[in-house]
Amino acid sequence: MRMKRMLAFLLMGILLLSCGCSANSSSFSLLNRKKTLELTEKGVSYWAQYLEQQEVGKPQDVVEQEDHLSYLLQYPEIGKERIDARISEIVTEIRNAFDAEFTPTDEAGKEKKKTDAILYLGYESYLAKENQLSLVFFETHETNGALSPHTQIQVFHFDLEKDAEVTAESLQGNSFAKNASAYTEKYFTTTEPYKNGIFGNYKTLLAPDAGRFDRFALTKDGVLFYFDRYDLFPGSYGVVRLTIPYAEMQKKIEEPKKETPVPKEIRNKKMVALTYDDGPNPKATNAILDVLEKYDARATFFDLGSLVEKYPDVVKREEALGCEVGSHSYDHKNFNKLTNAEIAADVQKTAAAFRKVLGRDPAIFRPPYGNCKDSVKKQLPMSIYLWSVDTLDWKSRDAKAIVDVVKSAGNLDGKVILMHGIYGSTAEATATLVPYLQKQGYELVTVTELVEAKHGETPQKGKIYGYSYFK
Repeated sequence: MRMKRMLAFLLMGILLLSCGCSANSSSFSLLNRKKTLELTEKGVSYWAQYLEQQEVGKPQDVVEQEDHLSYLLQYPEIGKERIDARISEIVTEIRNAFDAEFTPTDEAGKEKKKTDAILYLGYESYLAKENQLSLVFFETHETNGALSPHTQIQVFHFDLEKDAEVTAESLQGNSFAKNASAYTEKYFTTTEPYKNGIFGNYKTLLAPDAGRFDRFALTKDGVLFYFDRYDLFPGSYGVVRLTIPYAEMQKKIEEPKKETPVPKEIRNKKMVALTYDDGPNPKATNAILDVLEKYDARATFFDLGSLVEKYPDVVKREEALGCEVGSHSYDHKNFNKLTNAEIAADVQKTAAAFRKVLGRDPAIFRPPYGNCKDSVKKQLPMSIYLWSVDTLDWKSRDAKAIVDVVKSAGNLDGKVILMHGIYGSTAEATATLVPYLQKQGYELVTVTELVEAKHGETPQKGKIYGYSYFK
């Protein structure tokens, strides 16, 4: 009912604003009105999903179209001068970032080909105590008529009495992340429908320091956490919300038990690690992921930072399926030929791409061309992995040749196989190799899992795990 009333008022306003046009401009006006009505209907439909969670503020709606870009924005007016100014600033920042993304320019500042796009912005607002406001913004893009499957979520906190923004850190106790991690892991692995849908290395993804508990809203019932689509569950789950009662967040955490050595039966299991460089590629990498998902297998992807930025959905799917995602530099430069400053800049630029897409820095690295002299490795804040079986897939571009190399390599237990995630022939070879290796009794694991399970070692930053290590 509330949605219908909102739509009626919005449409009435648009019709009134578009009245009084001259005869010469009537055709243009009618066309403009039609576009605006269509946009408004889209906006109302999008905003409706957040209406029930708007506890604070009066909704302000923006429906605008400028050239190839359209804006469907809803945000609250709180009635506090400084808070409202800050909210306006946030909305402007989101809008400016959208404009920059969909109005690309070349190095000379000249605009490139334009893409028709719509910015959707909705919100939820929660009042935890009398004066504690949590404001959650949901941002979605539509390009060329297709709505993105991903929603970007940002949370901001305000003190209504002081008319000021407060940091998320100031609202967290000493055991905040640890308590959230323990509760979330137990809940998702024991409760329907989550226990049957959770995938990937959820222990790693839900670790206290993994960054997934930095984004939260304080509600009357507890601390509300948001988990992105494809983060822990298949895409059909959408954005997953979990409210943890305040009593659970205040529990005392027991000291973790000391790590026990890897049991002999695990060390003796046959394990092999498939690795893919140079990606992601939306076609070839997704074909590889389809195979891994079908056979419940894991692999490691060493991705380029430039392509992580370009194809974030593919990277998120890699991690969502329990695969390990590491760095292969930003754009495949030979690190042995770079200066210290150039290496540092590349590492920082790649880390920024990972933080934007996965919310974390890469923990593992494979140097382009396998080149990593001593002076280079000292600058890398990651574990460094090479390989022990080179399929030469980049050279043959032939699925059968790739499979033959692997089959002729002999005992693969503890080995790391090098491939590249950008070729259709490699994806085709993967479709043969994965079931073949499983039938041979191999468990397909990530490189970190291989080091931990076969060698009983926690991977170290700056150490090279190379040919002799995996022989």
